[in-house]
Amino acid sequence: MEEKKKKGEEAPNFPAFPYKPYAIQIDFMNALYHSLNKGGLSMLESPTGTGKTLSIICSALQWVVDRRQQQKTEDRIESDRNGAKDGQVDSDDEPDWMRNAVINKYKQGEEMKTKKKEKFGVGFRRVDKRRNHENCRDLFLRSVEEEPCTKKEGNNLQMSNDAVELSDEDFLVEDYESEEEGNLGGGKSKRKVAGVSLSSSSEEGEEDGSGDDEYEEDEKLQVYFCSRTHSQLSQFIKELKKTVFANEMKVVCLGSRRNFCINEDVLKLGNSTCINERCLELQRNKNKEVSKIKNVGAGGRIRRNKASCGCPMLRKHKLQKEFRSMMSQQGALDIEDLVHLGKSMRTCPYYGSRSMVPVADLVVLPYQSLLSKASRESLGLNLKNNIIIIDEAHNLADSLISMYDSRITLSQLEDVHSHVEKYFERFCNVLGPGNRRYIQTLMVLTRAFRQVFLKDDRSYGDSCRATEKASGASGTSTSSMAINDFLFSLNVDNINLVKLLQYLKESNIMHKVSGYGDKVASFQKNLALNGSEDGSTLSSFQALANLLLSLTNKDGDGRIIISRTSATCSREEGRYIKYVMLTGDKIFSEIVDQAHSVILAGGTLQPIEETRERLFPWLPPDQLQFFSCSHIVPPESILPVAVSRGPSGHTFDFSYSSRRSSIMVEQSGI
Repeated sequence: MEEKKKKGEEAPNFPAFPYKPYAIQIDFMNALYHSLNKGGLSMLESPTGTGKTLSIICSALQWVVDRRQQQKTEDRIESDRNGAKDGQVDSDDEPDWMRNAVINKYKQGEEMKTKKKEKFGVGFRRVDKRRNHENCRDLFLRSVEEEPCTKKEGNNLQMSNDAVELSDEDFLVEDYESEEEGNLGGGKSKRKVAGVSLSSSSEEGEEDGSGDDEYEEDEKLQVYFCSRTHSQLSQFIKELKKTVFANEMKVVCLGSRRNFCINEDVLKLGNSTCINERCLELQRNKNKEVSKIKNVGAGGRIRRNKASCGCPMLRKHKLQKEFRSMMSQQGALDIEDLVHLGKSMRTCPYYGSRSMVPVADLVVLPYQSLLSKASRESLGLNLKNNIIIIDEAHNLADSLISMYDSRITLSQLEDVHSHVEKYFERFCNVLGPGNRRYIQTLMVLTRAFRQVFLKDDRSYGDSCRATEKASGASGTSTSSMAINDFLFSLNVDNINLVKLLQYLKESNIMHKVSGYGDKVASFQKNLALNGSEDGSTLSSFQALANLLLSLTNKDGDGRIIISRTSATCSREEGRYIKYVMLTGDKIFSEIVDQAHSVILAGGTLQPIEETRERLFPWLPPDQLQFFSCSHIVPPESILPVAVSRGPSGHTFDFSYSSRRSSIMVEQSGI
């Protein structure tokens, strides 16, 4: 046994496997274990029905357990070695009571740390404490505002639970430093980044701020398991529950708002985009109520307003803490289990599960949440030196490429341009120079993009390889071009899109403009903003931001598709600008570079060369680890026979139109 350990765990044990494993299952687990030891990128192929999911669980999580045990052993040896050196130097000078005092102080610190974790249920490390501290206020909205008021205002102190009506000044974007005045991302600004990051700090902890730094947890080794659909993730949790790891490790399952949301009013929207926007909108809509009035003398008083989230499922922060505690006690839970738990406790399971990510040993999530950089940042996923396992990886390249496509319609462009113009006209005199410049740049871009639909394909010259689709029914034409050709043709190639995107992210301008537009529209009793058929103004802004992000890719990474309607066609649905990603190797390389090991698993990953060219052409073939095992049933036990007729002599016809007919059902013996 000692010799095997010295050789690098060539034959590890997998005691968590609930049954007696087949030989090919042992081979698969050994191959996965060896790949994790070596690190880098691996492809493991195992046919359907061979227990691939259970083998992945037992091998990967056993490796994590062994690695942690090995790390503890090395730390203990290092500590003993340092203690021996210190003892040789100070053994004569240092009395026993002093050494014992140091040991006791260390034990007391560990006990206090344990008590702190128990007090807060399931705490979590602050990967970026400053960012989480700021963003948690956006989610739980537990802020206290002090406003001086006089006796004349006493009658107005009772405020309803509805959202507070905002004045124009509330939509004014904060001053933004230009690149000449300071670093955009230097952390000097007090702006909040538009996005939601969870913090599990309790309300009491936020107020007293006692010992947060003292109880930060060290970064731990995590395993991220991804699959394509929510049903496959539920199947993974089901297999996990068959092993001891379901109770020994902290497991969290992530999903979309649509799958997790328990707010019936939000779920009625149906569309995923609408649900996401409504969820974020409810978090921004604070319900204020007077919690305390304090006399300050001279006839003046201070009114303390307690703000809570507009969503009833997020108003009670203590329920979120209890939700995390229940998750920890019940072990591995799939999406359905989490939703049921959230409904029983009347608290949001979506944000409750997200807050468990930093302390989880195993994170189970869909493709999109891991492959999208924006989603990773929003969820707080830390891939550095961790393990990523992607199941059903045969369609990974297609999923990755389609995720980074972007599209904006003419009606969305007009919606954004109209709102930005109204906003700029209203606040132009009070905006700082940085905000004024970037908002004007935004208007220049939207105006240029709108001009695309007014131009004829010939105006692009030879740079545009247009393909006319002369369809009398639709009356549309499409053209495609490279990114640089598109920017040069619109004379916007001199605009720094990276800094503009940074401004959109940091300034929260999209929410300010759309919020101001909604207020103006409500005053005009015209809630259908500009008759837009593509959703709300916020979704139009997001479509524009996605297109701008796409335009920052390399010229050869994708193509711009422009669809125009003819002058005789009054419909606008066919007018859009779309970016189509052609290669995903750059995106995938960011994930591989951060992680300790990336495992691509599937029933069939052939052809290997095509997958390599589409996802990691930069990786030398000799550095790719590949393993493929045969099926449990040996080939000599299989006899393929082609049957074309049923028992009555009728020819089988399993086409869509006849496969459900009574004759086919009877002949097939179903």
